[in-house]
Amino acid sequence: MKANLMFRDRDFDIKAEPCFGKAVLTADLELERIIVCMSRGDDTIKAACNAALFRPLPSPEDISYRQTVLMDALENPGPVRRLYEITCETNKKKSGSWYWLYPSQYLASTFSSAVGLLKIYLEMLTEFRAVADESLGGFKSEGFVELLTMLQRELSNSYLESAGELLEELKDGEGLLVSARLGCYLQGVDYVLRRKETAHFWRNWAFAPSYSLAPRDDAGAKDMGNRRDRAINDVTNALAQAAEHIESFFNMLRDELAFFVGCINLRDSLSALGMPICIPELLPAKDEERSWKALYDVSLALTKNEAVVGNELSASAKRLYIVTGANQGGKSTFLRSVGQAQLMAQAGMFVGAESFSAPVRNGVFTHFKKEEDKAMSSGKLDEELSRMSALADRLQSGSLILFNESFAATNEREGSEICRQITQALIENGIEVFSVTHLYTYAAAFLKNEKTQYLRAERLENGERSFRVTPGEPLHTAFGEDLYRKIFVKGGELA
Repeated sequence: MKANLMFRDRDFDIKAEPCFGKAVLTADLELERIIVCMSRGDDTIKAACNAALFRPLPSPEDISYRQTVLMDALENPGPVRRLYEITCETNKKKSGSWYWLYPSQYLASTFSSAVGLLKIYLEMLTEFRAVADESLGGFKSEGFVELLTMLQRELSNSYLESAGELLEELKDGEGLLVSARLGCYLQGVDYVLRRKETAHFWRNWAFAPSYSLAPRDDAGAKDMGNRRDRAINDVTNALAQAAEHIESFFNMLRDELAFFVGCINLRDSLSALGMPICIPELLPAKDEERSWKALYDVSLALTKNEAVVGNELSASAKRLYIVTGANQGGKSTFLRSVGQAQLMAQAGMFVGAESFSAPVRNGVFTHFKKEEDKAMSSGKLDEELSRMSALADRLQSGSLILFNESFAATNEREGSEICRQITQALIENGIEVFSVTHLYTYAAAFLKNEKTQYLRAERLENGERSFRVTPGEPLHTAFGEDLYRKIFVKGGELA
């Protein structure tokens, strides 16, 4: 049995290797706060969300499939949570029992454990069937409809009843019924485990010859044990394989459902703050169009626990986005919102916006300024160049890179020239660039480049920041004196 909620044609690997620079992306885009909100202390949900978020899907078809399943989950949170709870409850019941499948020299122990585990799994499969019966009509996506239909089809009432009866019969509390025949040299051969509740049971077996072992007949007990093991060997292998198969299904379903439960948790938190979400539109990688409405920094909203400002954009045939403007005007926040939205969209999630449309990217990378590290063996500029070199080894046509005040550790002229050359090389090789900068010389170098979209952090006439980023060419000033007055001047005099 397959869940097929995350992918149409393959399993979701929760332990898969993440994309390059996971730790850097997490820190620069402040993704940890989002993952904490999604997981709510559940390690499985955290692992599933990490696996999905840091392995962006490159195919619009795969993204669309996961989006339809997500929309179903958001519309049916109760059944989805219940299915996930059943998988977790199953694992707890297994952990709380003494039934474990592990290599053992005692075949009887493996037999007993397999029967015990299958009884636990059968009980929980019955609960799966009940959820499918109650909620199938509310689902529309291919993933959930096929899953719930499969549960109904494979777990029919007659199957569940007969499976339960067989497991009860396999309990060896009253002993096992074994048959054999004599082979060469009067040796027992063809040992077979027999059903007890067959037709004419009493007529065939009630008056059969029998004997009892003496209480201290250790050799006899060992011989009987060996004969029993020969009879239950094939059955034990079948039971153990069945238990492992069902356990694999429960674990796989738990991991896939965990992602959607995490999305439900995040949706609920953002809805409580009055913040919008939307299912994004993902365009082919060759497209160079971006548009969104009310795009916001999800982690900022969760951290502040209140509504935050969103931004709008409509750009076509652009490959370079240069963001300038007033200090502390929301430029870095805007950049984080773009990176978050791209990763969330390509994970098949919703994004924090009223609408969002962007091309699929084969990689998302960040190069943000870092605080001075006293332990650095080289200068800050060398450290930035070293990080850029490592990124250059991974960048390829169709990637997205976000720069935040990069290469500002030197003077205006040198910093601008470094930024210009790196940016020019990137866009010429088909890489999309978002660059927040206060280097005017660098920003102005692309004024005649028709592939460039200029954005500017808005400053009101009274010097206040609206924290909106709107289209606008770079200015010679970042209005640093506004901050000076705010911090050091009160009523026109020095504080």
